Amino acid sequence: MSFKWVAMLLVTCLGFESQATDFYTQPMQRLDDAVYGEQQTLTPFSGTPVVMSFFMPNCRWCEKQHTALSNLVEHCAGVQPIMMGVNGNRQDLRRALRRKHNTFPAFLSSPAITQSLGKKPPVPMTLIFNAHGELIFYTQGYRSQDTLSALLKEHQVTECL
Repeated sequence: MSFKWVAMLLVTCLGFESQATDFYTQPMQRLDDAVYGEQQTLTPFSGTPVVMSFFMPNCRWCEKQHTALSNLVEHCAGVQPIMMGVNGNRQDLRRALRRKHNTFPAFLSSPAITQSLGKKPPVPMTLIFNAHGELIFYTQGYRSQDTLSALLKEHQVTECL
């Protein structure tokens, strides 16, 4: 699946006309301990580059991707990682986050987002949004911190050390 196809799917299936920025307004349930169960949107994260990683329970590659994101935050200024749970119930997704000692905002993916990615979204999958809320690129499968840093630099999302 090409980047263009993913972007079109997200925009089309979410029912918005042109901007991926509206993706930030989808209500989703929080999975992280601080605000577990609250309905929130990604609106507080607009204005900063977002690295969104989709994960599911019992996924070793998702756990490795989480570690890569933790390392990425240390080396790339101003990047906001967000974990997005799919293919599991809230308790199992929350347990997966605890296993990695997650400190990132984490959400249960909204049905509209999950549907736009396909019946069973491939995980790990990472979407990168620039500070304007535009989808810049996506990757499927595990990507190391070095690879993600290079992609962020290449697409002029942020500077990494």
